[in-house]
Amino acid sequence: MKRSKILTMTFTFWVLLITMSVSWLVFLFYNNLHLVSSNIILGLVLIVALISFALSMFFISQILIDVRVELKKTREKEKNIRDILEYNQVLDPPSIYN
Repeated sequence: MKRSKILTMTFTFWVLLITMSVSWLVFLFYNNLHLVSSNIILGLVLIVALISFALSMFFISQILIDVRVELKKTREKEKNIRDILEYNQVLDPPSIYN
């Protein structure tokens, strides 16, 4: 239960960070459009910012995919354990005479 809360909080943090990054990049491009065309260094900085944003989105999606795979494996193990217990219950039902 605690793990799911931690994952939810982490996911929320990353979503907020992504939203803030996107809004900051839009603000920079909108307000400094004339500077980007005249200043090569500022253009390079904005290009690096876009590349880092794209990479962060890629890695966040990879983290989410890994978490989904781990949850799927955990559910599969729990299902297998439940099936084994039900099978054992069918083979050897509890006796009412003990």
